[in-house]
Amino acid sequence: MADIVLIHPPVDTVPLSTSKSQTSEYPLMPMGIFSMADYLERNGFEVRVINLALERLLNPHVGLRQLLAGLEADVVGVSLHWFVHSYGAVEVARFVKSALPDTKVVLGGFTASFFAREIVERYGFVDAVVVGEGEETLLEIASDAPLERLKGVVYRAGKKALWNGYREPVRDLDRYRFTNLKVFDKWSLYLRCSPSGYVPTRRPSFWVAVARSCPMNCAYCGGSREGYMAAMGRGEPILRMPERVADDVEKLASEYGVRVVKLSHDPLIWGGKFYSRLMGEIAKRDLDLRAYWDLTFLPSEEQVREALRAFEGGLCWGLSVETVSDEVRAKVGRPYTLEDIERFLPVAERMGVLLDGYFLVGLPGDTREEVEKGIEYALKTMKRYKNVYFVPPFPYTMDPNAPMALRPKDYGVKVLCGSFECYRRSVKSEKWVDWVVHETAQLSRREIAELTEKFYKTLAEAYRRGEFADNVALRYSFEHEGSLVKLPLGGG
Repeated sequence: MADIVLIHPPVDTVPLSTSKSQTSEYPLMPMGIFSMADYLERNGFEVRVINLALERLLNPHVGLRQLLAGLEADVVGVSLHWFVHSYGAVEVARFVKSALPDTKVVLGGFTASFFAREIVERYGFVDAVVVGEGEETLLEIASDAPLERLKGVVYRAGKKALWNGYREPVRDLDRYRFTNLKVFDKWSLYLRCSPSGYVPTRRPSFWVAVARSCPMNCAYCGGSREGYMAAMGRGEPILRMPERVADDVEKLASEYGVRVVKLSHDPLIWGGKFYSRLMGEIAKRDLDLRAYWDLTFLPSEEQVREALRAFEGGLCWGLSVETVSDEVRAKVGRPYTLEDIERFLPVAERMGVLLDGYFLVGLPGDTREEVEKGIEYALKTMKRYKNVYFVPPFPYTMDPNAPMALRPKDYGVKVLCGSFECYRRSVKSEKWVDWVVHETAQLSRREIAELTEKFYKTLAEAYRRGEFADNVALRYSFEHEGSLVKLPLGGG
């Protein structure tokens, strides 16, 4: 029996039948699960981490009863970080409480934090929701501290949801350890997971925490400065020391065989000096690694060189083009123009850096014509640059704590989904239109879904016809071992 069990839920909990194709259960766990499990262990608790999303991918016809057979714990924490787990997390919590009525069932994460009151009031089998960053709060819960005395917890008192306010966020992230993978017994399989599933040919990869929160305030991002505050209660971002981030990178490579390091934030967000220090610290360790992170700023040629000295195995960067409209891109918080992108593309090509291109359909101000120009731009760009791969877009579901969800009038957006139950219904639907939870002055919900589907199908069909075989092969070889078999159309 463990003192505390931390569960990463699947998207769905119904076993897959032969008539239903296997879909992604989003097996990637929030980085906080590893730091929380490690922190609990270092404070004397026996901890077990269960990734039910991964288990479902490995055993697609098995239900919760079999997967959680023999589960015993004083506290079970269920991760509800990303909204895609809104259905799965609730059903896992329901099952655990029915099987272990005396166990405290606690939810936590971005989505749980933002909808904490509704969740506790609606679901009698959830004893509490940890609101905000969970290491200290979960330690107190595991120590059997009375819930009514704790900061950062929404708890049940009768039929009411009560809480005592946010806990003061920690000021030193380096008190936590983010790379003790051994807290999870299937860590070696987990390293070969991506958002779209588990693939044995993937090079072992892991996400590294650079910071918590973000100084940027991109309109559509729940991890933005404003969004993070709304969900997690941290007013100012907190940054780790470059030396500690580099230590994590070295440990992942030497102890766990990680070959692709993925950074949680673009280091350039904190300026050129931080960027250079971090790249220099990693370069000093002389590791043969590859790296991925999403660009917030477009690096200079010298900054590309610095990154390549740190990661001699190669680089792949996420490039959020989002729209062909500079005005729309600026309004939602992306600090570069299409002309800036055009200047950067030949630099990346010449220096051998791969780029994952992203468009987002449904941004405020974007028109049907601009979305269709975006499709043309993606195709044209891949013809010119073999190092660019545009990821076919899925429907954008607005994070409930994204700035344009918090302040829709400021962005000209109509919010169509304002409750947790609404998000829970959306993720159960197989219709793309149900995943779109907003409208703009220019595009209705249905138009956003239809244009997203058109964008997706245009790219996916081009890839199937082999029109961009070189682009696909380069992207595949970065992330996978062996010859190209089939690139998941969700990217990665």
